[in-house]
Amino acid sequence: MDFDFQLNGSSGYTFVASSDSIADGDMIEVTVGKETVVVARLYGSVYAVDGICTHAYAELIDGELEDHCLYCPLHFASFDIRDGSVTEGPADKPLPVYDVLEQDGFIWIKG
Repeated sequence: MDFDFQLNGSSGYTFVASSDSIADGDMIEVTVGKETVVVARLYGSVYAVDGICTHAYAELIDGELEDHCLYCPLHFASFDIRDGSVTEGPADKPLPVYDVLEQDGFIWIKG
């Protein structure tokens, strides 16, 4: 389900998932506009980053999430899911991050 909605007076948020669809330590892939986004829950917080590796084209949903590190399945670059920063090369560009709002059992991403 993908639709724009005015949420508490803030526009530009897109509903991407129900809160119970992402268990702690898991991730899902969603589409926001034309962008592929990985949404992950880690220690109760929800994070969203671009779903394509900045080093070479690879879908990060096919990688692994270990603690706060998201590993690319192609060359094993690692990114911090919390802020998109590179934690291990060969990537040298951080992932774009998205503002996430979790409210009343729903997850929304601004983008």
